[in-house]
Amino acid sequence: MRALVVKEFQELVRDRRTLAMLLLLPLLLLVIFGYAANFSVSKVSVTVIGRDAPTLADDLSRYPVAGQNLDISTAAGATDPEQLLRERRADVVVQAVEESTSATPSSAPISERMHVYADGSRLFAAQAAQRAFTTLVAQDTQQHLARIQASAAAGASGGSATQGSAAAGGAAQAASNPGSVVTVLFNPDLKTSWVMVPGLIGLILTFIGTVITSIGLVRERETGTLEQLAVMPLRSSSIILGKIIPYFLLALFDMVLITAVGVWLFGVPFRGSLLLFAAAAVIFLFVVLGFGVLISTASQTTGQAIQLAIMTVLPQVLLSGLIFPLDSMAAGVRWIGYCLPLTWFNQIAQGIMLRDAPAGSLLWPFVILAAMAVVFFGIATLQMRFSLTHGGARA
Repeated sequence: MRALVVKEFQELVRDRRTLAMLLLLPLLLLVIFGYAANFSVSKVSVTVIGRDAPTLADDLSRYPVAGQNLDISTAAGATDPEQLLRERRADVVVQAVEESTSATPSSAPISERMHVYADGSRLFAAQAAQRAFTTLVAQDTQQHLARIQASAAAGASGGSATQGSAAAGGAAQAASNPGSVVTVLFNPDLKTSWVMVPGLIGLILTFIGTVITSIGLVRERETGTLEQLAVMPLRSSSIILGKIIPYFLLALFDMVLITAVGVWLFGVPFRGSLLLFAAAAVIFLFVVLGFGVLISTASQTTGQAIQLAIMTVLPQVLLSGLIFPLDSMAAGVRWIGYCLPLTWFNQIAQGIMLRDAPAGSLLWPFVILAAMAVVFFGIATLQMRFSLTHGGARA
């Protein structure tokens, strides 16, 4: 028994990849969950539009909750709050109401001077905005009630007292339901499934492209069939394409299946361009398939390929914004998330499916994904060429 335990420890020490995974993965999970596992959004970007936008923005900034949770700015010339949210230029758009029931607009309750629109595709930001504006309106209503009651008590005529009572009643009604001031667009009920399904499509593509592809290629290397291709008059890029096309087609089929099931079963809307979505999926697949080929060239056995694939897929699940919002992560961890392809595909998928985002607003994620596809596929081609000409990966 003792000899068997010692032998197993010796085997474990010789398997450096497994040993590194056992020692480093718990530390990696601890750091990730410590700095990234946060569902609260510290700051919500708010854009105020309308003729009275500067005055309204200044009035909103006076409240403590605004300073703590809202990043308020104005947009000159903007008139369509839905378009601003669709292009993801803000998490929340506040439209100043030009006409007020009071003679002086600044004396009216804040809830009567604005309409608040939140982007429901940014689930945690929308929830934070609802809480912040509910608190803000409640505080303003209490202050407004106090002013009206003081004015009514000081009024000498019965008419002014009646007007003060009527105004107080209106303010009290606003205080009873302050959350109604926020209108959520693109995901009115703030359903988690609507936000998760677009990201899950990318996660499934990542799993197929990274895990399944790497395992399949390593299995062929173990049987010796992959090295036989080295003597054929084919370029390395042609060999890679020939090997990954079946996985590519399988992943596309799964993408169509998951998208259709998500739309049908969970009622997730598909408001945008199907062609644009397909283009993003194709580019993203080239990224993850190239990464899968890289893993296969660095692995000698199927077990090693699975270990490396898990260590690369896990950060994408946790740091891409699929589960935890990127804005709530520490700066260093957030920048790691920006380097992950799933982060950008998730933004594209949510933008197309939920917001019908125009192509121009998604240009930057498309450019980053395309650059990643060129880099990963290029490196995978070079590594595969080296692997074929030098007899496979080395331990």
